Amino acid sequence: MLNDVNTSGKGLFLFFAIVGLFLLMAVTTLLWWLVSPQLHIISELLAIVLLYTLRLFYLVILIGIVLVLLTCYTGRNFLVIRFAVRLSMMILYPVALLLGRLFLSRDRLQESFVHVNNSFIKSMKGRFIPARVLILLPHCLQQTACGIRITLDIGRCQSCGRCDIGELKELARRYGVPIAIATGGTLARRIVVKNRPKFIIAVACHRDLVSGIQDVFPIPVYGVLNDRPEGPCVNTRVAVERIEHALQAVVKT
Repeated sequence: MLNDVNTSGKGLFLFFAIVGLFLLMAVTTLLWWLVSPQLHIISELLAIVLLYTLRLFYLVILIGIVLVLLTCYTGRNFLVIRFAVRLSMMILYPVALLLGRLFLSRDRLQESFVHVNNSFIKSMKGRFIPARVLILLPHCLQQTACGIRITLDIGRCQSCGRCDIGELKELARRYGVPIAIATGGTLARRIVVKNRPKFIIAVACHRDLVSGIQDVFPIPVYGVLNDRPEGPCVNTRVAVERIEHALQAVVKT
């Protein structure tokens, strides 16, 4: 679907996710070995139920991570068991982040997670009518010196060229897709609920993009990390051509 999706850094997150999974299993096994004698004294049935529940939980996590690996490295869509994938990513993301922070920056791990997510997007098939595709932007793309408030109405942008908003607004107009600016996670969720998109092209910093991808699941999100030449949350930029490539790939004409 998206042949230009950048997935080159996905191995970093996957490595720490797999290591984290085995650590979780080891710790859980140790805890079970310590408490199971007492559980058997309390109730044999309770001990058996808990043991098989734990086994089922890890079986689902293992299926999920295998599907993630197959999708990432074959380019085929194996996400037929979405619950397993969702659960494994929810459980393993904080574990991978915690482990990775011992060796790498948070930004590098979160960027790798975005690459893994974009591998899923690359494996998808199908197109969407323009009205069901949403471009979601962060407010920090707007120049701080600009006196026009566009967070509630991006149409007020005068396309002066000092930031990328004007070009993105014109891009959305040409393809006939909704475009909106969010000042935070709460507003972003409201925009998604209001527009009810089937596909989202989201621009954000590392933390906001990762949380947004997780929040709107199962809606597919093509994530684009913004550039921060002046630091976080101020006068950021984005590669507009990446947004256009995504639109060309997913918008039904």
